[in-house]
Amino acid sequence: MADGGNNRLGFVECLRLLAALAVFAQHLAEHMPGVPALAGLRQAGPGLLGVLLFFLISGYVVPLSVSTPFAVGPFLARRLFRIYPALLAVFALVWALGAGGLLPGWGWLATAGVRTWAANLLLVQDYAGARPVLGVTWTLSVEFAWYGLFALAFHRWGAGAGARLALALPLALAGLAAVSLTAGLRLPLGRLGFLYACALGFLAFLHDRGLLSRRALLGHAALFVGVSSLVAGVEFGVFRHHAISLAQAFWPSLAAPALFLAAVLSPRLRSARPVNRGLLPAVGAASYSIYLLHPIGLAVGDRIGAVHGPVAGVIAALAVTGVLAALSYRLLERPGVALGRRLFARRPGASGAVAGGGASAAPVRG
Repeated sequence: MADGGNNRLGFVECLRLLAALAVFAQHLAEHMPGVPALAGLRQAGPGLLGVLLFFLISGYVVPLSVSTPFAVGPFLARRLFRIYPALLAVFALVWALGAGGLLPGWGWLATAGVRTWAANLLLVQDYAGARPVLGVTWTLSVEFAWYGLFALAFHRWGAGAGARLALALPLALAGLAAVSLTAGLRLPLGRLGFLYACALGFLAFLHDRGLLSRRALLGHAALFVGVSSLVAGVEFGVFRHHAISLAQAFWPSLAAPALFLAAVLSPRLRSARPVNRGLLPAVGAASYSIYLLHPIGLAVGDRIGAVHGPVAGVIAALAVTGVLAALSYRLLERPGVALGRRLFARRPGASGAVAGGGASAAPVRG
């Protein structure tokens, strides 16, 4: 979910790294129950924290891809080139590994039908009832929903889209929570909640550009925590989820915005040398590839762990994921972003389009 823009911010890359590691840690703990040190992670369930952080970050960085003048089509096309090169390569890799018998968990792909592949390629497998090629790709459908929502809202209202989305989305969530309780039906409110996280990230971007006051941003953050807590209570408390408890859903709603805003609002942290140079931001830049490829690392770790023990499996999972992610970032992510820019060119300094004019671009002080 990393952005391909030139305006790299070290603290954003470090937050991305934290998000990717949180998701990886949860899945690692689930795959390696024989490692006592991972038992606490399995109970805490940090994966949702990582996903929420990813969407908060996406809301913050996507405005960096805005061009002057803003055009919805080229904007969305550039986002496709940001996501799909690595995604298609990973699909091809798991197909080959499954067909070759190296990772039997994907052996079924050799006989998967057109419907299954089409649903996965369009990222609608969860909604079409198709078996997922990679379980982690469900978040990408929400990511593309955010791209479309942002593009349409920004095209209509400019920077004013942030405040409108940050009010419309919690109202929609509260309304759907009421419908869920009234009808006695569990609705997937969390996915709409992730779009709300994107809207909060967009407001943080506007604050950085002097278009939203600190007080207004914190007020929106408090509203986000309140609405997210309500939604978690309905979706995971009143109703039940087969894999996520109420506690596992509740604490990330507090921790993720707190971590994100602490980084956004702390000049000292943002200017710290380890955050801007060296290993942390460099690895964080490849967080999307880490996220996509860690299921392969885990599958390799499972096979090695079954023979040589769980600790060897953990080491193998980390090593394979790291190597594959580095290759993916260098050979797929960066070239894909560059190709998207060449084909659907945008002017340099695109973030200025948010602050520099257009519909409703006057400062929003709240």
